[in-house]
Amino acid sequence: MSDTIEDRALAEEADAEDAEVEAAQALAQAAHTRAERMRADASTPARRRFRRPGWSAVVASLAVLVTAASLAASGYMAWHHREAAGQHQQSVEFAAAARQIAFTLMSIDAAKAEESVKQILDNSTGQFHEEFKVASEDFVRLAQDGKVVTDVKVKAAAVESMTNDSATVLVTATSTVTNAAGADRQPRSWRLSVDIVRDAGQLKMSKMEFVP
Repeated sequence: MSDTIEDRALAEEADAEDAEVEAAQALAQAAHTRAERMRADASTPARRRFRRPGWSAVVASLAVLVTAASLAASGYMAWHHREAAGQHQQSVEFAAAARQIAFTLMSIDAAKAEESVKQILDNSTGQFHEEFKVASEDFVRLAQDGKVVTDVKVKAAAVESMTNDSATVLVTATSTVTNAAGADRQPRSWRLSVDIVRDAGQLKMSKMEFVP
């Protein structure tokens, strides 16, 4: 009888120990599962939330773009205006130089022939300068011997082509000649193509030819 009671007590004690073991295993499993879930959550990147911009932000962006475009257009117009003004001024300078050089070249006064030659040489360059320099003594002699006086009027000058340092200018003029042989004093019309170059900061003639 006593053996039966003792065996039953041992059996109940074993069952209790098994229950404690199972409970401990269940707690351990639950803790492991929670740890794995936390680890998985930590390794997954959080989703970023994007909000669509409101109408005020869209309007502000458009205003910035329109302002930038307006400033760019204004800057281009100002640059273009400066370029046009600069080219116009340059054209005026070339035309004025061609007018003066043509007047000096065609004006002949026997009493001032040497002075005229000097002015022509001072305002010319290149091949024309060299050729006229060679012929300058004959020019003076013929003007003085013939008592030549030429009255010149430059009518107009227009730039045909131009770079920063050169231009071809078409000049129209009339001249009236008196001399010892008794010229008829009838005015004659001339058209001259004058090449102007910038030489040491001064505009000079490098070529001149009469054109129909």
